[in-house]
Amino acid sequence: MKKIYIKFGFICLMFLGFVSCNNDGAETLFADSPADRIAQKNSELLNLLLAEPNGYKGIYFPKNDEFGGFTFYMKFNADGTVNMTSDFNDETAIASSSFEVRYGSAPELVFTTRNHIQKVSDPDYPGLIGSGFKGTSVFQYFGNENGLLTFKDVRNANTGRFELTPSGLANFNTESVQKVQSSLAQRQNLLPTPSSSVFQVLKIKKGNKESNFNFNYDAFRLYASPRVRLEGDVISVQEFNFGIAFTGDGLIISPSLQFDGESYTNFTYDVATLSYVSTVNGSTATILFDNEPAFIGEDVNELLDLGPTGFLYRPALGKNPLTSPGYDLMISQVNENLGAIGFSFVELQLILDFESDDCDTYLFIRVRRDSDGATFTTFYCYEKAVIQDRKLFLTYLGPSGGNATFLEARLAPIINFFNSSKGLIYSDEGSFSSSAASYINRAGTFTSLDNPSIRIYGLWFG
Repeated sequence: MKKIYIKFGFICLMFLGFVSCNNDGAETLFADSPADRIAQKNSELLNLLLAEPNGYKGIYFPKNDEFGGFTFYMKFNADGTVNMTSDFNDETAIASSSFEVRYGSAPELVFTTRNHIQKVSDPDYPGLIGSGFKGTSVFQYFGNENGLLTFKDVRNANTGRFELTPSGLANFNTESVQKVQSSLAQRQNLLPTPSSSVFQVLKIKKGNKESNFNFNYDAFRLYASPRVRLEGDVISVQEFNFGIAFTGDGLIISPSLQFDGESYTNFTYDVATLSYVSTVNGSTATILFDNEPAFIGEDVNELLDLGPTGFLYRPALGKNPLTSPGYDLMISQVNENLGAIGFSFVELQLILDFESDDCDTYLFIRVRRDSDGATFTTFYCYEKAVIQDRKLFLTYLGPSGGNATFLEARLAPIINFFNSSKGLIYSDEGSFSSSAASYINRAGTFTSLDNPSIRIYGLWFG
């Protein structure tokens, strides 16, 4: 037993000696206490924020797999306040609020009182009621690379992106507002005008190869889902998704578009061609409006399975940007026609039938008499609906009599829209959403190939 104790003691002495020898001359891993290190990191971030007398420009994508982003200008002050403006909406006046730099699992920039940044987390935003843009006002500091401060969104760590760069402004109070107003105006360049086509296309040219995408832009969410048809042994459609943030001279997408070996992120607006252009390694990606889509999908075939149903457009249900300015202009013309006799437009319903010719496909239009609010209905007959080459064709037969005959000429722009000789392109747009409400009803758009500036957005009812 004594030998065992001796051996055990010898081993302990060897272990202590080993530890002692290996500690001789070794540096301490952390010279400062954890509290001191935290204070240093917080101080580093705070000093960076205060170092720019004319503040920072920020780009914030709250959740780039669902939404686009926004441009901010922020001037951080030593008294714990921040002056801020943004292009979130047209309320661009500089507002002052409080901020803190504190430590969570990493240094955090926290906007503690309400300012422009909180708009991104507002669940009451029109068109996105209940969710808003799912943003936050708490950001983890990730690093500084040559003046670019990168942060993680604590709510959407994998899909949120917040970056600050020195603003480069000479006068924050005047120039920052001008900058966000300029980037806010850029949003309009990505929307059709009353006279332009609604068919938005992304063209990528690399050498002799050109790939054409349907851009599929959602102006509510500032989000695009471009689709390209790939032709090979089997024809397939590939979809890409990214959010869009606007700058004074163009736009930024996140995540970057990776296609055919290139990566596209920054697009500049070209006034001459009314398009957004990104050039990378000699290849060019261009977002523009074209007279036809890049390709026509199969959505129209879904109409065959809807059963007895109708398509409803009613302005009182609220606005959706998929209803084009060209269509709004057409309705204004109809209201001008009706106003001459004291009436106004209320709604339309398109009832489709693919089997019968006896006016089972018809256009129902309701109008209101302005003097007393009384409403009147009219019916206009079409031949049975026909789908050909992924397009819907409706051939107009005439009014059903009565009020329809009396008002036919004044309602002609609507009647002729559905009587498109080149066909209508139908697109399924998911559930119905507008500036006023959201419904589970399926929604869709019809666009006339006779006049591609006219597109209507509405819902299906049973």
